[in-house]
Amino acid sequence: MAMYQAACPGCGAPVEFRSAASRMAVCGYCRTTLLRDADAVRDIGKQAALIEDHSPVQIMTAGQYAGQGFTVVGRIQLRYEHGVWNEWYLLFDDGSGGWLGDFAGQFVLTRPDGDAVGPPLFDKVEPGNRWSHGGTFWHAADIRKAECVAAEGELPFPVDARWVARVIDYRHRDEFLTLDYSDLPPVCYRGRAVSLAGLHAQRLRDADEVAGRAGRLKGGVATLVCPACGAPTAVVPGATQHLTCPSCRSQISLAAGQAEVVSRQAADDRAVGATLQAGETLTIEGLAWRVMGWLRCGVPADASEPEWFEYLLYAPQAGFSWLVETRQGWQRARVLDAWPESFSATAATLAGQAFVRRYLYVAEVRQVVGAFPWQARAGDRTEIGEYVQGDRVLNLERSKHEMGWSLAEPVSLDQVASWAGRRLASIATAPAGLSTDSPVLLDAAGKATLKPLAWTFTGLIGVLNLRYILPFNIDALVVTGIALYLLWLPLNVKESD
Repeated sequence: MAMYQAACPGCGAPVEFRSAASRMAVCGYCRTTLLRDADAVRDIGKQAALIEDHSPVQIMTAGQYAGQGFTVVGRIQLRYEHGVWNEWYLLFDDGSGGWLGDFAGQFVLTRPDGDAVGPPLFDKVEPGNRWSHGGTFWHAADIRKAECVAAEGELPFPVDARWVARVIDYRHRDEFLTLDYSDLPPVCYRGRAVSLAGLHAQRLRDADEVAGRAGRLKGGVATLVCPACGAPTAVVPGATQHLTCPSCRSQISLAAGQAEVVSRQAADDRAVGATLQAGETLTIEGLAWRVMGWLRCGVPADASEPEWFEYLLYAPQAGFSWLVETRQGWQRARVLDAWPESFSATAATLAGQAFVRRYLYVAEVRQVVGAFPWQARAGDRTEIGEYVQGDRVLNLERSKHEMGWSLAEPVSLDQVASWAGRRLASIATAPAGLSTDSPVLLDAAGKATLKPLAWTFTGLIGVLNLRYILPFNIDALVVTGIALYLLWLPLNVKESD
């Protein structure tokens, strides 16, 4: 039963405020925005049309979280540099509110957790920075500015096309903490990654409703004609935000509900073909996975290091997954919702199992083909920290505004060939990182460094000369100093280039 009902000033249709905390509501008929002030409402203009993203969630979707029921009563649709996502406003049975973040089939549910005490400055936070809240240390995972596309239903505060959200998402194991800088001091929201099945969600949009809105079924693979060259390319409606045409390599944005060419990649004489092709279907564990696109990657600090391929897979029932093709073989990788319990520069612990860091390097995207739910571009760089346990690799991935973890496990060439239903050529591409017998590591800037070996020899020199140095023999000190200077000089000159 509605807490408050008013006639829309634009069309006369009834507009309900189900929550006593709601200050704004959007008429579902004419999209007039009503701002509530005590027991009166006023018209503050019309909302722009929402981008149809094929989300199954809708106003009045219901579910259960932490033993309490909730109903979806509103939505803000937001656009940032690399795509679009939804924030669904939830009204719980006890009258409290919450938010369900929805991006390309991934969901995070958070609830208010009070004002931030001693919050960091938004513009000073970098991925990986630690911050303490509620007795827990959190790591910054995502720093994002986003513009409001449109809104619907009722919301706890007014928004329009000029409204800009500034948020920092922090992670601790399987928990999320969001700092919302829309107000000062910033407000905290705390929660976890969830699934619609885990929320026992009801009153979701079915295939017919989605088809009625967009003319295409959710999760279906459609063919888009490139507006630059006319070549056909497979996309997933609602899940594809950006596309790189495999023929002319134009960057095409689909975030506005229509295909728009935003740039074209320069020709790459070193471009080589991938083993799997965009649009190809793989049958894995009974599910049909479509290869949406692939990235050809390399290590910019060392041109001699061979390259590797990363394939983005999509299944309507399961979302996104990755296959990685390297010179050493194939890996199947998944992005982790639950982060390691602990991690440092040398080791990490995931689900009670210890991983040791092997490499730290910078990976660069050198070629992009196909469709992605974010804007993938040639030249994008990501810092990678590889932690290993046997043949499993735990990857820490950090870019300018984001940080995340993934776990890669080996699969055989025969297994991949079985999934693809055809014979595959032997792998001739590079490992994601450096060969296991290489003494060269990469520093945080992606430069080759021999410093670990230099430190080892420094320790040996100190130990071997200790008995001469301890009586404070000036000659021994001078000789040892010269030896260390000659050891470190070429390294410092090389790494300062």
